[in-house]
Amino acid sequence: MKSLIDNLNEADRILHSLAQFLALIGTNLLPAHSDDSQANLVWNAESQQMEGRPFNYNGQQIRLVVNLPEGSLYFLTADNQLLATFIIGGKTPAETLSWWQDVLHGWGLSTDKPLSYQLDQAPIDSQTSYRWPADLVPWIEWRTLANETLQTLNEKTSQFSEVRIWPHHFDTGVYYSFPDDAGKEQAAIWAGYAIADALSPEPYFYLAGYDTRKSIDFDTATKLSVGNWLVTPDWKGAFLSVTEAANLERINHFFEESHGWLLMKIKG
Repeated sequence: MKSLIDNLNEADRILHSLAQFLALIGTNLLPAHSDDSQANLVWNAESQQMEGRPFNYNGQQIRLVVNLPEGSLYFLTADNQLLATFIIGGKTPAETLSWWQDVLHGWGLSTDKPLSYQLDQAPIDSQTSYRWPADLVPWIEWRTLANETLQTLNEKTSQFSEVRIWPHHFDTGVYYSFPDDAGKEQAAIWAGYAIADALSPEPYFYLAGYDTRKSIDFDTATKLSVGNWLVTPDWKGAFLSVTEAANLERINHFFEESHGWLLMKIKG
């Protein structure tokens, strides 16, 4: 029997792969933004769908979504009218791309623009069939928790950032910018929920930041009561693994403590 972490990691690989098709919609059909946010996604916990940003076609706002309960890709109108569907299980990423292109070409839309980033390695090889997970409940629960805790962080900090999934690293995150009097960013704090990577073999919550005016010494950070500070050659910030996270209250406490210390360093 697979462990919770194995199930989460397997689901992340499949959904990370599928997220690229949603990101390509924003890249090809929406105006470009400096932060590439036209390509990011949202986890809709109510409908249990991963959704790309809507684009306009024939006077309608249309979005491409991954529906988790049904294991399908849908093109939907704003009132959820189904325009095209694709069953994911048993199909390869190459076959999925072909369907995606056929639908958009049938509507007379361009699909030629590549993503602004390159993945170090494809989550699922282009010729490997998707094996739809039998149990997506843990993935749904953790991504929903990520949405809720990051919305709470918005409220507690009186700052606002869209809670979005970024298709490159496939993390759910927020970003708080601190501009100078001229409007140029001089510091920032970012926080979120990340998939397993070089930093951790399991998904984790994180918070980090920078300041152009001074170096932030994370080695002197106040000890966290939930999670811990990590300082590595490649990454510096607060870290809380899924195994340690346990519940909503602990995650909220982790973000509140780590954000408070980092904000004090930036504001001080």
